[in-house]
Amino acid sequence: MVQKLDNTHTRMGKNSNILGVFWMLLAVSLLTGMFGIAKVLMETLPIAEVGMFRFLTSLMFLVPWVLTNGLQVLKTERPFAHFWRAFFGATSLLAGIYAVHHLLLADAVVLTFTIPLWSIIMAALFLGERIRFRRALATIIGFCGVLMVVKPQTGVEPATLVALLAAILATCALTTMKNLTRTEPSNRIVFYFLFYGFLILAIPASLNFRMPNFEEWSWLIALGFVGSTGQYCLTRAYAAGEMTIIAPLDYFRIIIAVAIGFFFFGEIPDLWAITGGIIVLTSCGYIVRREAMLKKVNKERFEK
Repeated sequence: MVQKLDNTHTRMGKNSNILGVFWMLLAVSLLTGMFGIAKVLMETLPIAEVGMFRFLTSLMFLVPWVLTNGLQVLKTERPFAHFWRAFFGATSLLAGIYAVHHLLLADAVVLTFTIPLWSIIMAALFLGERIRFRRALATIIGFCGVLMVVKPQTGVEPATLVALLAAILATCALTTMKNLTRTEPSNRIVFYFLFYGFLILAIPASLNFRMPNFEEWSWLIALGFVGSTGQYCLTRAYAAGEMTIIAPLDYFRIIIAVAIGFFFFGEIPDLWAITGGIIVLTSCGYIVRREAMLKKVNKERFEK
């Protein structure tokens, strides 16, 4: 009887992971496509305006939730934490959009995927965490891959530095978000992220605002819808599957970015960028997977 229950539990776990993989692949496709849409919009609209409408259109999809549950769902005792999370997220978004506009889509995505590398460095510098040998080695190898993508011997483009800045700011935003999840529900965190993000970017956007035409409005609505749906799929993925299986799938974004760049923008990364991208993704994927496995082991020990 016990063995039968164990087998049933195992099958349920496998089905849950399969569902998680489905949601994750859908999420990375949509979120990478969002940057492709931003790349199109940057041809005619100012960068701050594109970022502002990214927040505004996504915020509109949360209005039904607020109307259904009432304004009390927005009550928070941590408005400043929400603001800083939005500030880091909004500036990271602007930097990411700028990088996508000036670099090959695949190169920009690779450079913004260095978040695990920066997370380790920041944890050591500001939190006093010890960097173990395997993490340190993976981090060093990862930055070697970054150098291959950046190619400093041929001169560093400003956009490559901006892409790395986007990763650093995203690391700050994720750290703030993790802190917020201790006391705040996810819908409230998302709402204030979009609300404050819209207000922050509305200031620079108003300085060089141009009313979008019909075609641009269509792309802007698509930008918000794709971004919001991608975040929803990402949440469902982590809720359904094990983190050790789901987290590494995030790095499929680079494959999707290469495909979008090639088929829609005629972009072909050179051999250095491809090799460097593989190194970055491998090292970061190793760090993410190992951290997830260590958390799982520690959790199992605690439960015992």
